[in-house]
Amino acid sequence: MLCSKTNQKPIIALDCDGVLLDYHATFAQIYEKTFGKQLTVVSPKSYHSSTVYDVTFTPEEQNRFNEIWDAEGWRTMPMLDGALQACNLLHEAGYELICVTAIPACFADHRLANFRSHGFPINRVISTGHDKENPQNNPKKKIIEEMHPVAFVDDLRRNFKDIQGVHTKFVFIDNECHDDPNQYDNIYYDVKYPSILAFVNDFLHAEHGQQINWAQRPALLLSST
Repeated sequence: MLCSKTNQKPIIALDCDGVLLDYHATFAQIYEKTFGKQLTVVSPKSYHSSTVYDVTFTPEEQNRFNEIWDAEGWRTMPMLDGALQACNLLHEAGYELICVTAIPACFADHRLANFRSHGFPINRVISTGHDKENPQNNPKKKIIEEMHPVAFVDDLRRNFKDIQGVHTKFVFIDNECHDDPNQYDNIYYDVKYPSILAFVNDFLHAEHGQQINWAQRPALLLSST
């Protein structure tokens, strides 16, 4: 059983891709390494990298790409703007940051090494995998219900779906993707922000620069619309 505190520190659970690290940029890097060709962004506000760059793989090409990705992709991702600053601010404020990611468990160490290479104050990565039989199910539900973090930050609405019995604040990072797979689903979250840094600035500082305790001041939250 996970708990809401480790070493007496309150936990904030963070997704990675699209919140802390740049999956799309990594896709282009791995593509160039695999095929020797640079990609051009075609649809910058798409959710899927293949659509961002208008790439279609043959089965053989997909296998070649996956081989390089599995070797390097999960441990060489660049940071998103402001992500390191946001995490350092949370760390300095006394929160423990835990990455809750849906990548396969065998690559969790790659993700942790990636964080450490950038200097993120994140020492734990929990991999949930996906429900292959029911891909719309929330793979992070069980972990968040066990962990009871103060806040859970993710850029995919599905990952807030059906979570029960927690006082966690659900923070949606809205990357404004026109093909967001859950944009028409009725999934609750508490607040949304354009970036994790925007969230952290509000989370840590009230109007007069004082730290916010969300557990004591839930009225600061806005419902999703």
